[in-house]
Amino acid sequence: MRRFALTATAVAALAAGLQTPAFAATPDAPTDLTIGWAGEDIRVTWKDDNTRSVVYIEKEGEAPFIAMALPETGPNEALLKTYQFKESDKTRIIVKSEVGDVLSEGAESAWFDAHRPAVPALKDANLAANLTTTLSWTLAAPADSTPNDPLDVAGNGSVKAAVDLPGTATSSYTFATGTTSGVVPAQARPAAIRLNAWNEWGASALDAKIVRLGTLGAGTTVPASAVYGARLGIKSTLDLFTSEGREERASGIKVELQARAKTTDAWKTYGRYAGNTTTAFDTGIASLGNRQYRLFVPARKVVSGNVIALTPAASTSAKSSKTLIKFIDLRFTPAAAKTGTRVDITGKIQPAATVRGTLQYWTGSKWDPGFAVQFNKGSMLKHARAGVDKPGTYRHRIVLPAITVNGLTISATTSPTFNFTLR
Repeated sequence: MRRFALTATAVAALAAGLQTPAFAATPDAPTDLTIGWAGEDIRVTWKDDNTRSVVYIEKEGEAPFIAMALPETGPNEALLKTYQFKESDKTRIIVKSEVGDVLSEGAESAWFDAHRPAVPALKDANLAANLTTTLSWTLAAPADSTPNDPLDVAGNGSVKAAVDLPGTATSSYTFATGTTSGVVPAQARPAAIRLNAWNEWGASALDAKIVRLGTLGAGTTVPASAVYGARLGIKSTLDLFTSEGREERASGIKVELQARAKTTDAWKTYGRYAGNTTTAFDTGIASLGNRQYRLFVPARKVVSGNVIALTPAASTSAKSSKTLIKFIDLRFTPAAAKTGTRVDITGKIQPAATVRGTLQYWTGSKWDPGFAVQFNKGSMLKHARAGVDKPGTYRHRIVLPAITVNGLTISATTSPTFNFTLR
């Protein structure tokens, strides 16, 4: 602070009781003003006469406002936070000295721009098998309305991915400055990912585009058994969630029915279908042997407007179904005859296999073996004679062992009963 000595004339005037106007001299303006970055803050330095200092921020076209005031004993240095600066084409910092209520002229910095980064534009998103998400984007350069100003920083800023998990705090992942793609680690689902950018002045708005990481659950019902060649009526369901508590209505979802002969075999796709999330749908297939089945849903990507929805591959657990031999037209010819009459026993099976079985008859309390029957390429003809039992109608059936066709097991099967009447 400057000190002023009263002149002899002034002393004499006072002594004589004369009055003079009160005044305070205008302090000298600060000098040697500099600005620069100090980490994330703006460091302002200057020189003055150990006066109180007032630091202003002026946006072009607006009145300056006080950002900070420092006492006489304070350092000739101020650290300003970037949030104190409005988005602008031209801004400068002014420092004034203050003595009493009198301010000096201002020491002014060069004009500089204070532009937040542009909003990144999400271009694509893809889900990997390990459930990480690869994002790609473009990031335009912010406007440079004061080229080569003291606060210019090279680059367009860095991009961050904000991950919103329902019920948890938003987490973020920052990618290296200058990159146009990055990987977000595997996340719990459902989750939403949006991009924004950061630079020395702060953050951009969030990109309008959003990546939704969803879940796609599958269910299926498989009949326990079916005869050879019959359609196995497998019914399947899908549940799609891309946001918490809200099931999506969707159709045309690609699914695959897969099967294998035993647990050590690899899964193989036997049918491709279009599924939906609103009702059970048919994923049936011909029953051609004992197999395990599952519904497999490939990883899915749907782009609609500003949303990219990604769901990982999913499948049901394995469910087993047996195939039984199909008996066709088992009969006695004639179906009724007297004792000693020649009788032919005929029948066909599918698959058209060669297999030896047993004809059984019902005694009234149990099934007893009668004699062997031979199917050759699916057909059987057995000559016999009507027995000497008392007249009546007798029930018969054929029991065949398990067979293998085209590498698949077909389970041991008992035929429906068929009758012969002894007169």
